[in-house]
Order: sequence, then C-alpha cells, then structure tokens
Amino acid sequence: MKIYTLLGCVLFFLLAHTASAQKNLVSNGGFEDALSDWTADNTAKITPWDYKGGKNACAIIVYNANNWVGLSQSVRIPKNTLGMEFSGWLKTINVVKGDDEWKGAIFNIEFLDKADKKIGDGENIARLSGDHDWEQAKKQVKVPATAVSFRVLLAMGYASGTMLIDDITAKVLNAEEVAKL
Repeated sequence: MKIYTLLGCVLFFLLAHTASAQKNLVSNGGFEDALSDWTADNTAKITPWDYKGGKNACAIIVYNANNWVGLSQSVRIPKNTLGMEFSGWLKTINVVKGDDEWKGAIFNIEFLDKADKKIGDGENIARLSGDHDWEQAKKQVKVPATAVSFRVLLAMGYASGTMLIDDITAKVLNAEEVAKL
C-alpha cells in the first residue's frame, strides 16, 4: 500500500510540474535548425563556434553602420493572453552604435493587430554596444488588448560589430504574474 501512495505522490508532482511548465512560443529560438522559421537578411549566419546553449547560435556581423540589418520571426499569441515574458542570451563584440540612443545591438518586440499593423512603439528587451560576454536579457510585458501576434526583432540597428544570439524565448504569463506588472 505504501508503494502505491509513494508512486501516486511522485506522479502527482511530475504532472503538476509539467502543467506549470511554460511553452516557448518562438520556433527554433536556439538556432539548432539553422535559420529555419526566421526571416533573415544575408548578414545573419549560424555559428557553431560561440554559443550559449545547444550547438549553434546566430551571429550578425556588420562592418559599417549604414543600415538596419538582422532577423525576425512573427508568432501568433494564444487566446486570452494578458502578459508575456521575452528573453534571450546576447553577446556583443566591438559594437559601435551611431549617435542616436536607439541604435546598437537590438532585441525588440513589436505587437501586431489582426491587420498585421504594429501596435504602439514596441518593447525594447535589450540594446547593447561595446563588448559584452553572454548575458541574458529578459522582460515581462502586458499584451495590448488588440494584439493577435508579435514580432521578435534581433538586429544591428545602424551599428557595426558582431552580435551573437541564442535561446530566444517567449512565454505566456499566468494571471498572478500579470498582476505584478
């Protein structure tokens, strides 16, 4: 009888842990499948030489600061989502940004309505310049009421240097977490 009680407790805890685990809505956020599921220009490359997790990372290497270059992914938001957490691991090497504060190695989120139009100014998760070893950028945000999708933007915004990207995630927050925002 004790063995059944013990097995029942273990099963309960495993199911409770699984139910509370949040699903990453970003496809191929670790770049293990090259650039599949990402829209990228020719500056985004996969590198097996410097990564945070898995076996690959994405590198954006830019030699002049004349353009906005990078990659993006659009993702549908599950119904009744009130808040989300976005995170990713970033590393920069000799990133030199232009004069404006918004330039540099950028990790942004744009919320989109049903007509695929941007809602508001978007959310900046990270903006880096200079040299940074791998560091996690993370932000919890409320989802606009009219948003049906979001776009992850990872870019060198009018900056030169190298930006390395790995383990990009987007997870739905529960009601308790949203109440704290």
